[in-house]
Amino acid sequence: MFHELVFYCKELESFILRNQIQEFLEGEHDSFFAEEMLKTIQTESLKIPNSEKQKYPNLPWDKMDTMWQKDLARAYDYIDLKMLYYVCVYEIPKFTKTIKLEIR
Repeated sequence: MFHELVFYCKELESFILRNQIQEFLEGEHDSFFAEEMLKTIQTESLKIPNSEKQKYPNLPWDKMDTMWQKDLARAYDYIDLKMLYYVCVYEIPKFTKTIKLEIR
């Protein structure tokens, strides 16, 4: 259940590191890939039942479940690229590390 969520988080982290991305630029494929990965991560998080999430209260489930609406989408087709970069580079690795420690 958590395996898929961790898998996609790690894939996004690897993508950022492998391509040495320092920022996202408008119209670049890197930002599009990151957007799609974050949508997938959110979808995987939403698949986890609340009963399971409650077993791990130290994880920011609300943030994972609503990051797209609250943090990234600013208007109909506009994505805040600075926030996208921040979430990909700082929030996702922190979440991945925490979830791996918690579910052991």
